[in-house]
Amino acid sequence: MLTYNAIAVGTDGSETSLRAVRTAASMARAYDAKLYIVSAFYNHSASMLGAPSSEDARLPVVSEDMAESFLSKAAELSQAEGAKHIEVIAKSGDPVKALLEVGSDYDVDIFVVGNKGMNSVRGRVFGSVPTELTRKAKVDVVVVNTSEER
Repeated sequence: MLTYNAIAVGTDGSETSLRAVRTAASMARAYDAKLYIVSAFYNHSASMLGAPSSEDARLPVVSEDMAESFLSKAAELSQAEGAKHIEVIAKSGDPVKALLEVGSDYDVDIFVVGNKGMNSVRGRVFGSVPTELTRKAKVDVVVVNTSEER
């Protein structure tokens, strides 16, 4: 019988990512699995904005405090969905790298992510979290349809 013991889901605080969190929490409830909710905090060089390129000229895209706030809300939603074993992890790095590291560190069986960015021009050119994760993960990846048309 197919079962999952450890499920990881990423959140950036957006409504679409919270739909993925609810799906992952429901799966965790159904499988009585551990749920790892991950939020990446990271910086981008300010040189992209015309500032000098140095380590001091880095601007936070998602600060650690923001990530902690996203995780708190996601944990509340997960509890409301009936997930019992929840751990929140704020991780430095880009979102795909953060998820993959958590997957390795915690023996995750399956990742759950929203489909945000997969069908956009930007996502096709530069890649998106769900696209990159499905390429790089060595375990199952569930891509949740988070489009507004649902």
